[in-house]
Amino acid sequence: MTGDPRVGMARLLAYGGPVVGLAYLLFFVQFYFLKYATDVLLLPPAVVGGLFALAKLWDATSNPLVGSWSDRSRSRLGRRKPFLFGALPLVVAGYVMLWNPPAALAGTALVAWVGVALLLFFSAFVLYAIPHAALGAELSPDSHERTRLFGARQISFTLGMLLAFGAIQVAMNAAEPRALTATIALPGALVAALLLAITPLTVPEPPARRGGQSLLAGLRDVAANRPARILLFVWFVESVGVGAVGTMAPYVAEYLLQRADIVGSLPAAYVISGIVTIPLWVRISRRYGGRDTWLAAMLLAAAAFGGLLFVGAGDVALVIVLLTVAGCAMGCGSVLSSSLMADIIDLDEQRTGERKEGVYSAAMMFMLKIGNSLSTVASGLVLDAAGFVPNAEQSADSLFGMRLLIGGLPCLGFLIGAALFARFPLGRKPHAKMELVTEG
Repeated sequence: MTGDPRVGMARLLAYGGPVVGLAYLLFFVQFYFLKYATDVLLLPPAVVGGLFALAKLWDATSNPLVGSWSDRSRSRLGRRKPFLFGALPLVVAGYVMLWNPPAALAGTALVAWVGVALLLFFSAFVLYAIPHAALGAELSPDSHERTRLFGARQISFTLGMLLAFGAIQVAMNAAEPRALTATIALPGALVAALLLAITPLTVPEPPARRGGQSLLAGLRDVAANRPARILLFVWFVESVGVGAVGTMAPYVAEYLLQRADIVGSLPAAYVISGIVTIPLWVRISRRYGGRDTWLAAMLLAAAAFGGLLFVGAGDVALVIVLLTVAGCAMGCGSVLSSSLMADIIDLDEQRTGERKEGVYSAAMMFMLKIGNSLSTVASGLVLDAAGFVPNAEQSADSLFGMRLLIGGLPCLGFLIGAALFARFPLGRKPHAKMELVTEG
């Protein structure tokens, strides 16, 4: 990459801003559909969790395929834009299907409809999200400028999450949630698609470069890269924590805290604190380095999630405080993970002569989806095992299961991740020359 490394405000917003639409669709599905399916469609939690697992398994499998394909593609529009445009009608179709199952469907037929809709939706998400993340890694050669790009992207993504939680609150308070979700699905999907079209329409791609020989060769390069392996595992841990908050928030609000009216407030505390602190983390990382900054944030997240193991009915304020602290830590990892991965991509190019943003971005998205999927699957299995009964007062075992899912699981993950990330060899000092580490 040559030329001025600085990214102007217009390009920063055109790249990062539109993903608010993608995040809204994703998190409305990710964080509400399990409860909608169990309480409204009356499907068993384990069945819905299994459908999510299958959809996410396909999602994860398709990530490297799309990433490598976009790295090696050549077209008049560029490497990334054909994928960004092509994903738009598919994401609308999959999202609308999820919230509009025919009223006559029941039993196996309803399960099949939900399964197909989940597969279509998450496939379309991959077609947009992977090339978009890859594009961000190639818009500037400067590490700090890329941190700004991914910071803008994450702020927008988090705002979309916040909008989704607001919609979830409306849906949960609705007298007829099935009718409401069916009514708002198509308009919401169309608005999101129009926003997502802004990036490929307005952000020019850099000149095409050698993008790798094959998918398998690209994956071998990722697997051989020790810094990449460490970062990907830590990102997986972070994704488990984010998934746990979103998936369990409706259950914690209604059944543990016995305050269904605050289901939007819980994740809002998590999300808003993450947004507010992103510029602060960007400045801190420039001074102290990405590794040490993110490591401190992981320990902060572990302490906050650990506190959620001990909350009970009436502890609304405590839960909000703990989620606020955890959200601050989330704002750090969500930005620095992508920025540090872009540095790793630069170093990989020095070794191989190939620019593989798509494959590396796909590896990050793979870990994100696996982490979120683990949270969803664990939620269904633990709730079933703990004796969860929908729309009824819960047993002590069921309430403990909810605390374990929203607090204990992410706390343990962040502690393990921090122990491993302490050995991460890059990002210790800003602006220092880095060498690629592939052995080990």
